[in-house]
Amino acid sequence: MGTGLFVPPAAPLWQASTVPNCHAVAHDGSLAIVLLLSNGHKPILNHTTVTVTILIPVYNVERYIGQCAHSLFAQTYSDIRYIFVDDCTPDNSIGVLETVMAAYPHRRDAVTILRQDRNRGLGAARRRLIAEVKTDAFFICDSDDLLPENAIAALVKRMEETGADIVDGAYAFYANGETGEKRLPYHGKQGRYLCRVLCQNMESNRVWGKLYKAELIHRLPDMFLEGVDYAEDYCATARVTALARRAWTDEVVYHYRTDNQTSYTNTVSAKNVRSYLRANNAVLGFYRRRGHLPMALEIGMLNAYRVIRGTEVTTAEADEIQRYVPEHLRARVLFSLMRSDKWHGVGDVLYRLFRALACR
Repeated sequence: MGTGLFVPPAAPLWQASTVPNCHAVAHDGSLAIVLLLSNGHKPILNHTTVTVTILIPVYNVERYIGQCAHSLFAQTYSDIRYIFVDDCTPDNSIGVLETVMAAYPHRRDAVTILRQDRNRGLGAARRRLIAEVKTDAFFICDSDDLLPENAIAALVKRMEETGADIVDGAYAFYANGETGEKRLPYHGKQGRYLCRVLCQNMESNRVWGKLYKAELIHRLPDMFLEGVDYAEDYCATARVTALARRAWTDEVVYHYRTDNQTSYTNTVSAKNVRSYLRANNAVLGFYRRRGHLPMALEIGMLNAYRVIRGTEVTTAEADEIQRYVPEHLRARVLFSLMRSDKWHGVGDVLYRLFRALACR
């Protein structure tokens, strides 16, 4: 699935045409056309059904944002808006971005660059970005990563085929100029997918590489939170998945960079552990308001006591930040064991067992 250029579901085969500036048009004369661009860039598919905004936070990515921006502006799908937010980056990231923009004059009017009043972190940057969405759908991209040229077209195609609120795509690792191992999206049932996300460490909880219907912002306006800059993907995915219908495509729609050692993912500090605990607190509050704590969520909350081991964050501080009180009997047993210096090892063994059982 995901064959590249978007073709409306009912459109017949493409054929050569004498229409000026067109490579081909549909037999039915629909508005879907492939333009021949005079600037030498590859044809772009015009389509009026789904408008998409790509959201990109920018901070300290001077080495990578040029390659990222090229991949964004070279998308074969035409109806894209781009919103970048400069989180007071200390380097020349914005200068590099503007240089790349000049090479894509047909995209210039679709680009907005916002600037934060001070460095507020990734959570606040993404929160501001989603508040600016005015299109039918949105896509999140980190400014050191890249997109294959047909990424947005493949996701839009699948969204139109399924009517899903979220379309997940495959991704591939990227380092030192080379694309590596491909990872497929989860193919199972919605409930099982959510269960695995809530358990933590069982399924990717990434927010990038997915197309979201913009109406999800109204269902979950606090999808991203200022101060949650690490585990912010988990914080968003664990909640929005409960409000949405999900579909997927096995076409690679994202290249995830692994050679940026300054990224949040590669930097685990006490500050990041505290951010993770705040993410847990937000997810916990969301499900409490819904009136039920799934056992899978309790397993996820208990993971915190494994994460803080070996850090300066104490058990008491973890309790204070995430404010978790177990409900299920098994969770209460694990809670007692995993917070104990003496019995933590036993608790960890039982935790792994109960985690496996939670999503059978």
